[in-house]
Amino acid sequence: MTEADVYSVTYTGYYDAECRPVRGVLPVEKRVTLHVNGRPLVRLMCTPTQLEELALGFLFNEGVIEKIDEVEEAQELELDNGDRWLDVWLRHEVESPELRAITSGCSGGTTFEDITSVRRQITSGLSVTPQQVTQLMEEFSQATSIYRRAGGIHGAALAKDGRLLCVAEDIGRHNALDKIAGICLQRGEPMRDRILITSGRVTSEVVNKVARMGVPIVISRTAPTSLSIQLAQAWGVTIIGYTRRRSFRVYAGEERITPDT
Repeated sequence: MTEADVYSVTYTGYYDAECRPVRGVLPVEKRVTLHVNGRPLVRLMCTPTQLEELALGFLFNEGVIEKIDEVEEAQELELDNGDRWLDVWLRHEVESPELRAITSGCSGGTTFEDITSVRRQITSGLSVTPQQVTQLMEEFSQATSIYRRAGGIHGAALAKDGRLLCVAEDIGRHNALDKIAGICLQRGEPMRDRILITSGRVTSEVVNKVARMGVPIVISRTAPTSLSIQLAQAWGVTIIGYTRRRSFRVYAGEERITPDT
């Protein structure tokens, strides 16, 4: 845990008829502008950790890059006003759309493509048992350290063979997912045929990102949206929601759930 993760505050806590000052922490939110080849591409409101991973994962999920070899240099700068600047230079030219802002995720992130016009198809023989679903969520809950300390933050993780490969946290659920993609790019870790665990609701943009990553199974702590289910059914993605210690709901791709042995 670092100072970049949390912000110390003193708030007034009310407990029945009693109130008293309480010392606590909150998640940090910063504005980060991503520049590609010297031009501004997008502005993100995010947790200022794993920023290089966030930039790489965002560029991958938006189709700007396909592999880490396309990146010549990535540099993080801090401005005098506290804002961050990510400067990424690629080995090829890109068409930079108009600078757009991405929110922290409550109303959904922003993507440069029309999701409903995209045609993705996930073909995978990966399956998961009910016990593995609930066990992965338990391990994920223990691994999200910022959430357990400060709350108010989303997490994402990638899993294989019943174990977590990497974990990321951010105030935006889409940012956390981009960080996972960026970590995998840096490590040379395949994303296909893996399981994605997320704390946030599964929106159409989340399904678009996991399909781009080649992930066939998504396990969430909460609910999907109507469009995310429609896309998951069309693209062959399994969506599991409301995952608790002994229960969960399968909204799409139930054929990937196999009985416990």
